[in-house]
Amino acid sequence: MTNLKVAIVGCGNISRRHAEGYASTGRTTLVGVADIVEAKAQALAEKFGSTPYGDVAELLAAQDPDLVSVATPPGSHAEIAIAVLAAGKSVLLEKPPVLSLAEMDAVAAAERSSEGTVYVVFQHRHGSGAVRAAELLGRGALGIPQVAVCETLWFRPRGYFDPEWRGTWVGEGGGPTLGHGIHQIDLLLHLLGPWRTISATAVRLDRPVEFEDVSMASVIFESGAVATVINSLLSPRELSRIRIDTTGGTLEVDHVYGYSDADWSFSPAPGQDDAAKLGLDPGGRRTGDSAAEAIGADPWTASAGKDVPSNHEAQLNRLVDDLLSGDTHDTTLTNTRPTMEFVTALYASAITGRPIHRADLTAGHPFYQALHGGVPQTKISEAFTI
Repeated sequence: MTNLKVAIVGCGNISRRHAEGYASTGRTTLVGVADIVEAKAQALAEKFGSTPYGDVAELLAAQDPDLVSVATPPGSHAEIAIAVLAAGKSVLLEKPPVLSLAEMDAVAAAERSSEGTVYVVFQHRHGSGAVRAAELLGRGALGIPQVAVCETLWFRPRGYFDPEWRGTWVGEGGGPTLGHGIHQIDLLLHLLGPWRTISATAVRLDRPVEFEDVSMASVIFESGAVATVINSLLSPRELSRIRIDTTGGTLEVDHVYGYSDADWSFSPAPGQDDAAKLGLDPGGRRTGDSAAEAIGADPWTASAGKDVPSNHEAQLNRLVDDLLSGDTHDTTLTNTRPTMEFVTALYASAITGRPIHRADLTAGHPFYQALHGGVPQTKISEAFTI
């Protein structure tokens, strides 16, 4: 193939990122868009030169897409993905891909019976900074990871939750841990590998939601590295940050909704002489040291190439390239399961007050079916109230 036929289900705000990303490739045809709100489908179709439909069934009956983006509210992702797979088509799920591990496994079962494949939008894996970071960390060029910090400090006003599906377990599935911080969480796991245990706290301080508006977790990885993760919707000066301290230095990315190469930095560990001086002048401001001054020769700087920002365009260009060339696109449903396991464990720990081990998240686990674990809402409210 030299051209990929694509379609979009769900014509809200995020759908435009999909349509623009596909158009930027120059190698796709948008054969249809669908939304249960006719005006939304009509507007997107007119803007990008496509045909509007009332729902996914109508679209699939009329068109033969190779790939269908699902950009509907999260509560409908699994059902729509299964319908697309039943038609033998591949699926690209917006984040969060599903609302539970049970839904993820149901979609995976449908995938095994289909000619199609499920992919997930985690665009932060696909910017050039993350590609370099994963490669260098993977071969030990930046040292061995020991300590990490993962922060998603965003702000959403109370009016953000006015749509009836927002702020509910049924519609959104969860709070900033699932719907916002999941981007940074996925990137952290992509860089550090399998996690083992999570201990977490979640609180509802202000927003009109059934779940948290702030969550915090401490994490132990299989490698022995440790990390803290915080997700917030109450932070006026917004920030998305991952910092990884290794035996060789500190790797950090600091941005908001998407990074470029300029948002990444690597600071080599100080040399023995400089390290011996640290803390000798309490309250003094540290200036440079010989290792920092020699940063031009470090592996991070030496690996720099073309700057690819971490947006939908970056992942969709790679996905279209992979599908047209017959290569494997690595951001699959299976590949992203550890991220949903992480989110599940964070909620389970916050609600039960106990550490959660990844190995225990099987089909028999109380939180396998839903992120609230079937716990009565009154009990959740008590757990999330300080």
